[in-house]
This record gives sequence, C-alpha cells and structure tokens, in this order.
Amino acid sequence: MAWFDSLLKRLKYREATLAWTALGRLSLLASIALSLPGCASFGPSSVDRDRFDYINAIASSWKQQTLLNIVKMRYADTPVFLEVGQIISGYQLQGAVTVSGTLNSASAVGDIVNLGSAATYTDRPTITYTPLTGAHFIQVLMTPIPPPALFRLIEQGWPVDMLLQVGVQSINGISNHKGGARGSAMDPDFAALLAAFQRLQASGALGLRVEVSPETKQEGTVMVISRKDLPPEVEADRKLVRKLLGLRTDVQEFKVVYGSVPEKDDVVAVQTRSGLQILNLLGSTVEVPPEHIAELRTYPTFQESEGARSLPPLIRVHADNLLPDNAFAAVKYRDYWYWIDDRDFRSKGVFSFLMIIMTLAEKGEKVQPPVVTIQGN
Repeated sequence: MAWFDSLLKRLKYREATLAWTALGRLSLLASIALSLPGCASFGPSSVDRDRFDYINAIASSWKQQTLLNIVKMRYADTPVFLEVGQIISGYQLQGAVTVSGTLNSASAVGDIVNLGSAATYTDRPTITYTPLTGAHFIQVLMTPIPPPALFRLIEQGWPVDMLLQVGVQSINGISNHKGGARGSAMDPDFAALLAAFQRLQASGALGLRVEVSPETKQEGTVMVISRKDLPPEVEADRKLVRKLLGLRTDVQEFKVVYGSVPEKDDVVAVQTRSGLQILNLLGSTVEVPPEHIAELRTYPTFQESEGARSLPPLIRVHADNLLPDNAFAAVKYRDYWYWIDDRDFRSKGVFSFLMIIMTLAEKGEKVQPPVVTIQGN
C-alpha cells in the first residue's frame, strides 16, 4: 500500500491518527460484511440447520400431498405423487471492500479517505423430484400390502383393530367396509371380530410371529391364540374369534396367508388392501360441500343402513372456505380448504399411519433419481 504510506508521511500527527482510525473502520466494515445474518456458518456447522429445515419442509409437503390425493380420490381425480430425490445445498458468499482517497494538504478539510464495503450471499439449493409412474406406481399403489409386513406392525404393538380396519379387505371371507362411489357396508361379523381381536391383544392372548421359510426364503406369518387361563370375558373373545373364522379349537398356531377364502381350518386367509384402495376408502369419508354433490362433481356420502353395526369414521377431513388456525394438515382444492383438525387425535393417527403403510407395499429397488453434478467455482 505505497499510496497509503505516502499519505501517512504527508499528514500531520492528528491526520495520521484519523487515518488509522479510518483503517480501523475498514476492518470493522469488512468484519460486518463477513458476518451478515444467515451466512456466518458453512460446511459442517450448517448440517444441523439445513437438515432440520429440510426435514420440516419435506414432512409438511408429504402431508399436503397425501391429503390432496385423498381428497382427489373423492372427486374421481387422478392421484399424483412426487418423491424428493436429492437435495443439494449450495452457498456462495462474495465480499468487496473499496478504499478511495483525496490527498490535498491545501484543502480546508484536509485529506479525505472514503471507505466502503459490500457483500452478496446466495443460497441456491438444487432439489430433484421423481414422479411415481409406471412400474413403480403399480408396485407402490396397486400392489396389496404383504400380510407379513402388516402383521409385523401388530407384533410390535400397533393397535390390531386399526390396522385390520385400514389395511384388510376381508379375513376368511368376512368382508370389511369398501369405500368409493360403490361402497358397501362392513360385515357385522367383521366389526365383532375387530373388537374381539382388540381385547385379546390387550390381554396378551393374541400373538403374532413372522417366520422365514428356509426353502423359499419367503416371509410367513403365524397367528398364535394362547391357551393360558383367561378371565371369562377374554375367554369368550377367544371362542368368538375361532367361531367367526372357522378355526380348529385344538390348534394354537394358525398360518396367515394372502387370499379371500382359507383352504384349511388351521389357516387364516387375509385379503389385504393396496395403497390405492386405502386412499379410496379414506376419500369416501371426506366432508364435501353439498353443492358439489348436487352438481354431480362427487358422489353422496355413504350411509349405513338403519340398525347396522358400524364403527366411527377412520378419518375426518373437513371442508371450509377459510383455512382454520388449528389444522394438522391442510390443502386447497376446488376453492375449498380441506383439513384435519389438530385436536382430532384418531384422525391424525390414521393419517400418519397411512403415510407409513404406503411404504409397506414397496419391495425391491426404487427408481433411481437423476444424478446431479454441481460444478465448483
């Protein structure tokens, strides 16, 4: 900085002091430029912040996408899914410091030093999306949930009545409720079966075991109805389950297979639902504006026959012109807001479980997202 040395030689002591003070201001401005809000940390220190922000964003968009597809099924609209393939965060910080001066000892104001700084912070995340199409669409949405995957959740303590009500269409020929425009009521025996299974699970008398065949290497499920002494009311449930399913009374373990009708009396045939069937089922319970039904934009809500034994709706999705403040998940469709109340714990549980259960139909490798190359500066 030869010009700056010349400046110090020509200035008096007071002027030199002011110049050094200005140099201090230069350092301060440079420090401020490099510590602008939001750009103080890069590299490893940004992992916690970025991961947390992206997790929240992905979770929120996943809920909106799932809710939108439930509502679209009610209107016979096409469900569309986009999966987030890759997220690449790219940051760039550019700074500039300018120094200019006027050397004029004859001036009344003396020599003048002008200092300036500028900084530019750029955040350019690269996000790739993979549409769910073709074979992957069929695999995830149209393939029935494998019974071992479903019953493994029961084995881990998930409520058996909720899992069977959502994920099973029939057990040993006893039919569950069918959703959609041509929906049908639940068989009364299916409702009785769910209640009995729930009480048996709570008492510890119902057990499940997932086994892998050494010959075929395929998973299989065994349902165990304990023979231990039980209270009279639980014993009644055990007898009821055997009676409704037509199971032998002298057998404790029963093989669970996929199908509508069992071949033997020591087998439980379970016809599981696909992801598309579950979306259709939940869509049939969505609250819709009356004018949409009158205009034939959607079908009327299914009404149980008088005196029929029915269970409460699996999920309650409300419709309103305005977005409420207490929404757990909300999406706008056809000029209406469709939302799940954050205080409706049952609906939240079923909705969250749906997002988990949709992945149970996946097997094999996913469609690989495109490879993204980020060129360095």
